[in-house]
Amino acid sequence: MNPHTAVESYYHAWQHRAGEMSDVPLADSFSFTGPVASFTDSASYRAMARQAGAAVRDFRVRHQFTDGDLVCSIIDWEMDPLPGTLTAAELLRVHDGRIVSGELIYDAEDLRRVMSGPPAVTGLLERSHALVGHLLGQIGEQGWAAASPCEKWTVRQTANHLAGGLLLLARVAERDQVDPAEFDSQRQADTDHLGADPAAAFAAVADRSMAAFTAPGALEREYAFMGDTVPGAALASISLMESLVHGWDIATGAHLPYRADDDAVQAVWELATTSPIVTEHRSGGPFADPLPVLPTAPLAVRLLAHLGRHAQL
Repeated sequence: MNPHTAVESYYHAWQHRAGEMSDVPLADSFSFTGPVASFTDSASYRAMARQAGAAVRDFRVRHQFTDGDLVCSIIDWEMDPLPGTLTAAELLRVHDGRIVSGELIYDAEDLRRVMSGPPAVTGLLERSHALVGHLLGQIGEQGWAAASPCEKWTVRQTANHLAGGLLLLARVAERDQVDPAEFDSQRQADTDHLGADPAAAFAAVADRSMAAFTAPGALEREYAFMGDTVPGAALASISLMESLVHGWDIATGAHLPYRADDDAVQAVWELATTSPIVTEHRSGGPFADPLPVLPTAPLAVRLLAHLGRHAQL
């Protein structure tokens, strides 16, 4: 059996047999390396292929090249639950009619994210708070006095509003009695939550926020909030949106770089586009009307435009 014939049966199994490779000539010591998983024997690889093959919607070999016992294939495939098409290069080595090794090369970040499940909101919140805290430590006197994208607020007022809002959300999660009047945006912006050392003061706010939402059962419990009852996970998600979006406001006003965590952007996008909280707080509230943006723009740009902010990231 020449190398091409052995490899043809391998791809036939992916294309037409949902990864069933019992008839594919894999050496017992078949070794496979890839960005998601690696194997050192054919039995383990066949078991994986049967499991993964059930999720494959389409599989195509676009190009194939043979060099002695090495066959290189460029493949496209579609797989649940990922949208779109994955493209990879695969190297298969054949000896005496049996495939002895394989190497799959592609960007597997989207697949890893799906396999590991959505990141916990508390982890995203911690990373966002850390980014904002680092940002506050870089702002000089002129930066604090500069105008921010939040209408009529300086950078310092925006940072005070953020710190005050995060404290209020933490207090709700702590089951503290919070006067609804305290949620007034201007009141928080005009209250000095940051003192002489804004970075240290914000770090204390961030610590309290994280302690409130990582307490046992905090994300599952129900809380009275803004005339409604919501789970703690919703409060943590609102905190994440406040941290991420106002972090951008602060950085933009102070003319500092800001690179939000991709997973945090995705989580806030899902909240901003599905929750009524944004719609209810447009026009005079923290969110302006949506701005036009290209559908091909980065998700962070589309998120900020959805919240009424011009962004170039």
